[in-house]
Amino acid sequence: MNKTQVRARIEQIGIIPVVRAFSSREACVAAEAVNKGGIPIVEITMTVPGAIEVIRELAKSCGSEVLIGAGTVLNAEDARRCLDAGAQFLVSPDSIAQR
Repeated sequence: MNKTQVRARIEQIGIIPVVRAFSSREACVAAEAVNKGGIPIVEITMTVPGAIEVIRELAKSCGSEVLIGAGTVLNAEDARRCLDAGAQFLVSPDSIAQR
């Protein structure tokens, strides 16, 4: 999907469940539960241990049916790693709110 298609899909779904977990396994289980519950989108935050690998695993196992995003992306290097792992969208915190 290109950027326009991803944005349209996000707008169509209307919700982005955010997965924050204490382990990569918990994150995978949560993301799979969201999908089984009928919500075909999930954001894995970079605060999850092994977040890049979680994104990679989800992209391989259910990437064709679930839109996978990365959240709490703080720099360009992490953004590239997330995209390379299969993330289709990125979310970054607003630095203005941190002032």
